[in-house]
Amino acid sequence: MLKFGGSPVIYDLDPYTDSSVQMHPLGALAVTDDGRKFRYAKAVASTVAGDCYSSAGQDSQFQSMAVNAIEPIGETEIGVTNGTTTVAASDFVEGYLGISSSTGIGQGGKILSHGTGTSGATIAYKIDRPLATALATTSKVTVIKNPYDDVIIQAVTPVASTAGIAPCIIATSYYGWIQTGGPAFALWDASVSAVDTLGVSPSTTTAGAVRVAAAGSEIIGRSMQVVPVSAYVAPVFLQID
Repeated sequence: MLKFGGSPVIYDLDPYTDSSVQMHPLGALAVTDDGRKFRYAKAVASTVAGDCYSSAGQDSQFQSMAVNAIEPIGETEIGVTNGTTTVAASDFVEGYLGISSSTGIGQGGKILSHGTGTSGATIAYKIDRPLATALATTSKVTVIKNPYDDVIIQAVTPVASTAGIAPCIIATSYYGWIQTGGPAFALWDASVSAVDTLGVSPSTTTAGAVRVAAAGSEIIGRSMQVVPVSAYVAPVFLQID
């Protein structure tokens, strides 16, 4: 059952610590007393303070997978035929499932658990809400990882949207906070001669850096200070959240 109660925003946090044990749901929102925003994430590799990170790339083999059998109204466990990429334990836990086409299109939910399997295996995904419309064998299912699960350094050719800026080191496979809103310090790929009016985007030349936004680029905030030379860390006002 999808729940909106509890504490959706965390206020009593230290965003400069990491842990080998997961302490919060992935993507949990935290806000400091001055309004800066952070999201709880898991790192693939040790993060670098000031670098820009993205969500993990989504595998096309998990798009529009076939439903194995008719699934009735009220069902929360949906069996699908896996693509060619092996699914290991917890790959998609805290991620999302959606009905991408045919009967039941548009429904979806957060993934609570799932099985494992190789190419063509039947894998059951349990979601947090019951189906409101029954599924047919013509229905197709897409599953995606949580956008804050296994965040990676933002590549010069992005594989996913920006997750945030790392405020500190998060060790390999550890959990911690990445910043998504408010004043932050980010690595720049070039000098910047103006502030405030310039949008900021991930760099297209230096992995993990940011740049002045170009046409068609993802805007994650705005500049806050003149940057004298490249490879400097300087303040940006993040607007991801």
